[in-house]
Amino acid sequence: MITKTLHQIWNERKQNAWLFLELVVVSLFVWLSIDPIVDLVSRNNIPANYDNNNGYTINFKKQIEGSTKYDPKLEDKQYIADAYMQCVNIIKELPEVETHSIGFMYPGNGEAFNSKCSVDSTQRADGREVTVPMRYFYANDYNYFKTYRIKDAKTGKVVEQKGEVQPGILNAYISELAAMELFGTTDCVGQEFHAERDRDFRWKVMGVIENFQHKIYDEYLPIMIVMEKLLTHAGGNYLFMRTLTIKLKDGVDADKFAKRFAAEVQPKLKAGNYYCSGISSMQETIDGVSEIYGINNLYRQNIILSLFALLCGFMGIFGTFWLRASARRREIGIMQSIGATRTTIVRQFVTEALMLSSLAFVLALPLIAHKVYVSGFAQPLEGYIKSIGYQQGEYLHSQPIARFVVVTIASYLMVVLISTIGATIPTAATVKERPADALKE
Repeated sequence: MITKTLHQIWNERKQNAWLFLELVVVSLFVWLSIDPIVDLVSRNNIPANYDNNNGYTINFKKQIEGSTKYDPKLEDKQYIADAYMQCVNIIKELPEVETHSIGFMYPGNGEAFNSKCSVDSTQRADGREVTVPMRYFYANDYNYFKTYRIKDAKTGKVVEQKGEVQPGILNAYISELAAMELFGTTDCVGQEFHAERDRDFRWKVMGVIENFQHKIYDEYLPIMIVMEKLLTHAGGNYLFMRTLTIKLKDGVDADKFAKRFAAEVQPKLKAGNYYCSGISSMQETIDGVSEIYGINNLYRQNIILSLFALLCGFMGIFGTFWLRASARRREIGIMQSIGATRTTIVRQFVTEALMLSSLAFVLALPLIAHKVYVSGFAQPLEGYIKSIGYQQGEYLHSQPIARFVVVTIASYLMVVLISTIGATIPTAATVKERPADALKE
């Protein structure tokens, strides 16, 4: 059957030339359409390792100077500090609230501080002095870990409070990746590291936490959470630049809570000229980051482009196969007259289509490989993700060979599907004609 089909394809090589070239082009476009989707799906499967579910931020604003509601007498730092802590106490005592925290920035919202941190050669087994770019957040209390469900790397449990912030040195919890980059091991609790350009600016490792995504779809990066005492007498600008967050208890109706908060709690939350402007879901904030950076649009764009490429490929191949089947009506009539069944005829045409598409796909592979070699794989999140050289090899998008194989297999199956449908429908329609009508031509 296969030998006969190959012989048939060779005998009709002139008629098949256009179809073959068309299949090569379709194979190339299908591969280039599927690759960015594989990248996005792979990145989407990176565990975030934090939990923003049922999490809300309490938002504050300040009355504008000169407005009728602004009172210069309320700018006293002590008064603002006391009133702020009263606001915190009101919020944490709400029956719907499981835990609360105060910090500067939080996981998932795409923002973090940047610093370069170093260790001395005596702190590593290999005797090297190392400098590592770090992303970091400030936590003003240990509820920070409970609020975001950040876990200890060794025990897998939510981080518990350990000690107080020391004078002259900051306590820090570093991620597994940061520990490996700095010390070459995750057994580094109690070790110290310093700022690259200021050896007197130091941090002490109080614990090693699980790697977490500080920004959605991004790779894990070296991260630390720095414990900072809340300076309650520092004034409004300091206090209200911190993020006050809460996590609701399981089973709490979030919509009902939001309405009750706006009606009963929000009017009480005032500190000097600062007032509560409402609450917002942390998940909504993360979704907003997706919109700002165009992540959702990139998903839609790649899906639409892929579907469009597949539709164009299908329509082109379908039309070519239809013309091909019409041009071979006499051959089909002869096959029917000597006893070939409709199923046999359709199967032969489909087999020819599969062989042509397979040969075309093989020919397209060197072109695809050249494209990947010259310009790399698709990077649909380029401009959003600013890589600093850390890639986790266990995820498909960062494994070049595995990614190429997966995308190639998926693309081949798609080309085969298009060819099968494109050959089956026109051939089945032509076979329905009576042999006598086909032989008249």
